[in-house]
Amino acid sequence: MKNLHISLYFIFIVTATIILLNRYTDFLLTDYRVHFFFLFFAASSFVIIVGHIFKKLRTTKSIILTFVIVGILCFIKAFFTWVGDWKTQTVLYQNIADKNKTVNVQMRADKFSFGYKKRVIAIYNIAPFMQWTTDIDTTTIDQSKWERVNLDLNEMNLPSENY
Repeated sequence: MKNLHISLYFIFIVTATIILLNRYTDFLLTDYRVHFFFLFFAASSFVIIVGHIFKKLRTTKSIILTFVIVGILCFIKAFFTWVGDWKTQTVLYQNIADKNKTVNVQMRADKFSFGYKKRVIAIYNIAPFMQWTTDIDTTTIDQSKWERVNLDLNEMNLPSENY
C-alpha cells in the first residue's frame, strides 16, 4: 500500500507539472487528447491523495467513482474552455543543424466567431505531442543557420498536393 501512495504522488507531480508548464510557459501540448489525459490524471490523483489524507476513498468502488466524476468534470471543463489548437499551415524555415527546429505559420479558429488567429513561431519538437514554442521575427533570421523550405501543409499536417 505504501508503494501505491508513492506511485500516486509521482503521477500527480509529473502530470501537474506538465499541465502547469503548458499553461504558464512556452511549452505546448499539441493534441487536446494528450492535454485531457494529463489533466485527468493530475486532477484524479490530487483528489485521491486528498481523500487518503482525510481517511476517505479507501475502497475500490469509491476510487472508481472518483475517476468517473473527475473524468466528467474534466470533460465539462475542456468543453467550455478549449479555444482550439494551433495548426501549422506553412513551414517557413528549418534549422540546418537540428531538423526538429522549424519556423512555422500557424492558425487557430476563434471559438465563437468567424475568423482565425495567426502567428509566426519558432518550434522545437520535443516529442510528437510536445513542443517548445517561441515568438520569432522572420526579418532577423540568420540565413546561415536556417534553410527556407516554404512547405505548405493542410489541416491534418500532411504535405498538400497543390504546393
